[in-house]
Amino acid sequence: MEKILHFLSELEQNNNREWFNAKKADYQLLKKDFEQFTGKLILAIGQFDPGILGVTASGSIFRIHRDTRFSNDKTPYKNNFGAHLSTGGKNSGNPGYYFHVQPGESFISAGIYMPSSDKLKAIRKEIYNFPEDFRQLIEDPFYRKNLSLFEEDKLKRPPTGFPADFELIEYLKYKHLAPWMPISDKQLTAPDLFDKVVDTYRRMKVFNDFIYRALEDLNPQ
Repeated sequence: MEKILHFLSELEQNNNREWFNAKKADYQLLKKDFEQFTGKLILAIGQFDPGILGVTASGSIFRIHRDTRFSNDKTPYKNNFGAHLSTGGKNSGNPGYYFHVQPGESFISAGIYMPSSDKLKAIRKEIYNFPEDFRQLIEDPFYRKNLSLFEEDKLKRPPTGFPADFELIEYLKYKHLAPWMPISDKQLTAPDLFDKVVDTYRRMKVFNDFIYRALEDLNPQ
């Protein structure tokens, strides 16, 4: 991962096609390394979540090219490497396991990010109908010590259709049910990175299970 971090650091300072084309051979080698790492993750995660075994490493990795059509930011490349391992593929909309490499901002996550409105409603209903089941997830000692949910886009008021005095109302305000854990550059280049990532994903799986249960009627697996 050290070489990937170095490449991304340089890319952040030289985010233009001329520089990238000159470094394209380096990028292709690093992309291959990242694919191999992702392939190992698929096999390891598949030991406790067999649905992941149906995806490929190359099909789980996101393109480094940015879609700039509707963005004011016209820089052509992302400053990260990312892979989402999910039953049905990275674009399935299913919960899964995400691995993100970015200098100073790397992280891993699970759960579901940017769910469709019907899926988000189903997840909120599941939390509302089974608060004790959800409480077990967020009160788990490992979660409390190491994980948190993405705050991005969180509502300021309770969502429509749910009472404001519900005991877990704060969790119904989230738009993404995705537990995540930051990874420092030092951790990312440590020899035990792979084992720690896999162990964390194993602990995160309970969130995916909860979400799949919520989505059973919408998206049976």
